[in-house]
Amino acid sequence: MDFLNLVTTLDAVSKTTKKKEKIKLVAKLLRELEKDEITSASMFLAGKIFPENDERVLNISWSNLMGALRNVVDFKEEDLGEFYEGDVGEAIASLLQSRAHSQQSVLFHEQLTINSVSGRFTKIAIAGGKGSIKEKQLLISSLLAEASPREIRYLVALILNDMRTGLSQGLLAESIAEAFSVNIELVRRAWNFSGNLGEVAKISLEHGNVGLKKVNVKLMVAVKPMLASPITDLKEALEIGNGKRVSFELKFDGARVQIHKKGKHVRIFSRGLNDVTSSLSEIAREVNEKVKTHDCILDGEVVAVDSKGKPYPFQVIMRKFGRIKAGKTTPQEIKMLLYVFDILQLNEMVLVDEPYSKRRTHLESVLPNSMIVERVVTDKLKVAEDFFNRSKEIGHEGLLAKLLNSPYVPGVRGKHWLKIKHTLNTLDLVIIAAEWGHGRRSNWLSDYHLAVLDEDTNEFVMIGKTFKGLTDEELQEMTDRLQQIQVSKARGYVKVKPEVVVEVLAAEIQESPKYATGLALRFARITRIRDDKSPEEATTLKELHAAFEAQFRYKAR
Repeated sequence: MDFLNLVTTLDAVSKTTKKKEKIKLVAKLLRELEKDEITSASMFLAGKIFPENDERVLNISWSNLMGALRNVVDFKEEDLGEFYEGDVGEAIASLLQSRAHSQQSVLFHEQLTINSVSGRFTKIAIAGGKGSIKEKQLLISSLLAEASPREIRYLVALILNDMRTGLSQGLLAESIAEAFSVNIELVRRAWNFSGNLGEVAKISLEHGNVGLKKVNVKLMVAVKPMLASPITDLKEALEIGNGKRVSFELKFDGARVQIHKKGKHVRIFSRGLNDVTSSLSEIAREVNEKVKTHDCILDGEVVAVDSKGKPYPFQVIMRKFGRIKAGKTTPQEIKMLLYVFDILQLNEMVLVDEPYSKRRTHLESVLPNSMIVERVVTDKLKVAEDFFNRSKEIGHEGLLAKLLNSPYVPGVRGKHWLKIKHTLNTLDLVIIAAEWGHGRRSNWLSDYHLAVLDEDTNEFVMIGKTFKGLTDEELQEMTDRLQQIQVSKARGYVKVKPEVVVEVLAAEIQESPKYATGLALRFARITRIRDDKSPEEATTLKELHAAFEAQFRYKAR
């Protein structure tokens, strides 16, 4: 299939806000694909080049892409800024289509196809060693030179992981079910277990429901983590438990990890399904030494502590992962501790469908108590409150409440797991623009425009600004980082690719006509930079509205 066919479908998907119409358009395209195209095409439709658990990356920065694009069309940065309205790919397509610029195309070339585009991306990803940056740029330039402006719009979006068509991976899953007449719940389950929606599409095409049922947790293949929903207090957790006992676990200010052990071989994955074993070699050794089973998949959290066992803030752990520069605290002063709270597989037994209480029993049979998250199981509010207060005294964020009969549902944020923090619940927001500061902050981009993800349109919509929360060192790092992903600028202001996620605490969410969402944040401040989260994991507009409504649980409107 020509790549242009996929482009035409995505253009049509972008122009409709109707969910059913999007699904219908994508399902039609999926049915027209050849078997050897279905995996790559599905990933492209989802705005991805490689699956979530695939370690290959293009490793193309914004400046690298702009350099490659300038080999194809002559333009200045301010030219691109004229067309930018939040979508980089669309801005570049508009730039190419404008009369003021002419695209330098290859004289003789074949029409781009799904497979040829996939092959080019693979070549870009595997280019390495000395001179690889130049090689990658030349490969991208060659690809763009053979493409039409509309094709370039989506090629750029794929390279930047910034598709903006309103087709979420969730909608693509529904489109797969529609296209091949398979059960949507089986599609979602297979996707969460495999981390590869393209492969799920291929299985749906070739083997239907029977094939999807066979997809399960697999050792050394990262599984999407189960997520917890925020609630306001412990009483609400007991109410959701419907009078039955609930398990309350310590909630750490740490990094989520998933550990796969097969004999003496241990791999550790982050919440984003990235392999971080090399950054946590001491944890891998501890698992080998202390976990009393041959094979298992564990779910837990890594916490950084000082010599007295007092937990460090989250950012210290990100230094260990290599996501941010080391500060005053040296690696020698940091000890990493693993706390495990769930087990997905034990030898040949896959446990995800077993109740939490049974999984906990299995967990306790193979791990020492020192590695297992502390908890209390109760239906008494006073017992839960005492444990909640203790968690604060020993430096942790709060508690996780888990229903004893709950299965492990990868990738889902439901009512089986609930989180209660000592502070107000925070929001994970994306920086979409920034302003230069004043006075002593004049050399920093220090006033940040914050956005949530509108799941219906797949756009990031602004809900407020903040200049509070970051240290001088972090302000400099953020300034450098935002300038690298800058897509346009005006006096005192830059627009950036929506890439950086920050955790934000606000005194209140209030109604406001200032923003299209109708909501705004009062006294917002950044509490930490969430380098462990992707923009797709940001707080959604629906979640923001739910948080707004939750404020009136105990007070009048």
